[in-house]
Order: sequence, then structure tokens, then C-alpha cells
Amino acid sequence: MTPYLVGPDGLRVEPVELRVDTVHWLFARMIEPAARPGEVWYRVTRHGHALGAGYYQLDQLQEIVDLADLRAPADAGEETA
Repeated sequence: MTPYLVGPDGLRVEPVELRVDTVHWLFARMIEPAARPGEVWYRVTRHGHALGAGYYQLDQLQEIVDLADLRAPADAGEETA
């Protein structure tokens, strides 16, 4: 499994597991106070900048990103990080 997926125009979607005392945890809790440790959220950026709120649950991600456009970095001709 790739640590992230890429899409058109610099889109990058990275799954992150929420862990207490991490920046991912803080951002997720600002968006959804009921977020729990162990949940997987998705950090979404375009050209390195947060897209919208920046962190999304899967159902929210499907509303803002066409999941069919996402590819592994190697498939998109990009280097893996």
C-alpha cells in the first residue's frame, strides 16, 4: 500500500491514523471534536497547501475528491516520498 495517492493538478491524499498528541489529532479534533484515536482520516493538499479544512473522513473525502482520479505516485509518474 502506498502511503499516499496523487491526483490531477498537484492533488495529494494521505491517510493518517489519529494518535493523541500529534498535529493530525489536533486538526481532526478542531474539525470534529468527537474524533477518536485510531481513526483513519485523510489529509488532502494541492501543491503542498491544505485543500479546504485539510483533513477529512472518508465520507467527506468522497464529496470533495473524485476517488477515480487518484493514483499511486509511481502510476502518476511522480517520485514516492
